Amino acid sequence: MSSGNEGCNCINQTSVLASLQNRDCTTATGKPGVYLNLGGSCVTYDYGSSACLQHDLLHDPNCQGDLSTTTIPPYCFQSWCYVNANTCKKKSDEKIKKTLYFSPQNDIFYSYSTCNSTDYFSQGSDSKSVVGGLSVTASIPDYQYPMMNKQLPDGTLIYEWADDSDYMYYSDDTIPFGGIYIDYINELVKISNGDIQNVTFTHTSRASLKQYPSSRFTAAVQDVENGLVDMAVGPLWITGQRLKMTTFTVPLVYDKTVLVIPKPGQKSNLAYETKKVLEPFTYGLWGVVIAVTVAAALLSVWFSDREMVAKSKRAWKKRRAAYFRLILDAILEKGMFFFSAGIEQDTGASLPHKVLMFGFGFFILISVSAYVANLAAFLTRSGLEISYGTMREVIDGNIPICCHSALEEEIRQKWPKANWIFPYDGFNGMFDAYHRGECKVLAIGREDTIMNIDYLKRVCEHDLVYTDVLVHENPIAFPIRPELAAAFSYWMYAAEKTHGVSLESAKQAFIERNEIKTQCEVELSNLNVKEDDDFPRVKPENMILPIMAFVACVFTAVALQLIHEWKRKKGRKSSIGRKSTLDIF
Repeated sequence: MSSGNEGCNCINQTSVLASLQNRDCTTATGKPGVYLNLGGSCVTYDYGSSACLQHDLLHDPNCQGDLSTTTIPPYCFQSWCYVNANTCKKKSDEKIKKTLYFSPQNDIFYSYSTCNSTDYFSQGSDSKSVVGGLSVTASIPDYQYPMMNKQLPDGTLIYEWADDSDYMYYSDDTIPFGGIYIDYINELVKISNGDIQNVTFTHTSRASLKQYPSSRFTAAVQDVENGLVDMAVGPLWITGQRLKMTTFTVPLVYDKTVLVIPKPGQKSNLAYETKKVLEPFTYGLWGVVIAVTVAAALLSVWFSDREMVAKSKRAWKKRRAAYFRLILDAILEKGMFFFSAGIEQDTGASLPHKVLMFGFGFFILISVSAYVANLAAFLTRSGLEISYGTMREVIDGNIPICCHSALEEEIRQKWPKANWIFPYDGFNGMFDAYHRGECKVLAIGREDTIMNIDYLKRVCEHDLVYTDVLVHENPIAFPIRPELAAAFSYWMYAAEKTHGVSLESAKQAFIERNEIKTQCEVELSNLNVKEDDDFPRVKPENMILPIMAFVACVFTAVALQLIHEWKRKKGRKSSIGRKSTLDIF
């Protein structure tokens, strides 16, 4: 009998298996033993210990049966044993693995190669079986139609739970649960092809509901921790408090908690109507327009013969007044050119002046065209009086915000200066507090409520709308017993990647079967959907070509004017200055 190859010998783990809590059983031969996993084989304490043996052939039900009528898996005939991982890593090349049969706290490793065998067990498990054909019990924390509800035999939907009489229906497991989340889980069961035998849905215990009266969802997580159920199904946030209680699957989706504010009214004051005239351009571009106009005016004074008036031998004050008047006239003139979308045709102007007006005219052409193209849209649109556009505005105004109590720890840490209120009874408590005037805005998770008919009804009743102001982001996942977390997560991942089945696809399937209508528009972005998207303002960077063309003409005109003045100082004839083109020759 082999005890393993040198450097990676078999070890005795009998005492470890015997010490495992809540796994005691009695083998078919009447000996005390331990369960390998939930619903698995009962094996003696010396299973896998001390020697290279066909341990699975002796204890695994899949390895039992008549060879003439039953196909025995190859791993049943392979020898293996438990080994010391640290010794094997240092002193041998043997392949070792940690067993998944026992609690993660128990570092129990096994090896086939030290027994000169092939690990068919791991090769087989890589194919399909990850849960092990288990039946899983899952609690449904609450009603949230169409996410989670019940339906009586006569077709009546039950999705309200306000008092003990409603709890009677909720806790009656003979009335089946239904809804989008239940449909999604049932699809996973089908795709697993028997690896998840079935999922039985049940209610949350009264004891846990009493322990967490402000959150039925946290109460459901408590039932998972207590071992009453294997998992909880629903839109359950992963929070610090809940992670201390149990593990979670991979996230289904990330829930964005956003500000929900009173529906804004329409702007109709004179200031807003006046401001709309300037809206097609950004303020930065208006500054560019003014700068270009003034630059064109100043240069035109220099390029024109009118500057000779200012250079006359009059007193300094009169020359300064003349300069001021020339500049004022030029600015008003170029302003009129811009507003009339054209320039003066002066055939007798100097060449620098004509080059300057060429660039200015091109700038006017593009600017006026862009302005007029957007003007009608901005003049006819309606504005919204949004009181709370950002979290900063809410915090600076010390505005009380109602939020779900399950998020209190995370929310206070992220926004410590905000005036938070965490009502007693979850979302219902938030709406009640808002109705009483205790808070002015709410922070609500979209994924948690946007398809919940009851919550949307209350949003409409209180004349509220969802904004895009992000307050917090929480992953939504299923709380589950640690032994099942990885396996169930695998099927969630495989279902989406290989079959296209996800929570979102379950939602779409439900929407196709049922028509969901809301009493009002609950999205702020849809109240004035074209406000920002269809009518973007023209920015300076959008006008880079006409600006560069104007600048190029300015440099050219300045160069020509300097050449003209240099020739005049030298007493030479210049054809650049102001004169008719007929007089050049």
